[in-house]
Amino acid sequence: MNPTGCAAFVFKNRKTGQVVVSSGDVFDYWDKKQWEHTASINACLAIQYLINVKPKERNRYIRSLTEKI
Repeated sequence: MNPTGCAAFVFKNRKTGQVVVSSGDVFDYWDKKQWEHTASINACLAIQYLINVKPKERNRYIRSLTEKI
């Protein structure tokens, strides 16, 4: 597994507020005006970090990701 190639892209629908996390069909959302690209994350490193930290820090990290959206 190549951790540098595990990108996930977060899109938010401008009208409905729906949030989608995509890794494979990025261009289905990228080129559409109703979808706003809000974040790009390295999914492999994020999951590895969540597995290795204490529960309090894990909850803080998840909260920070949610607040960005």
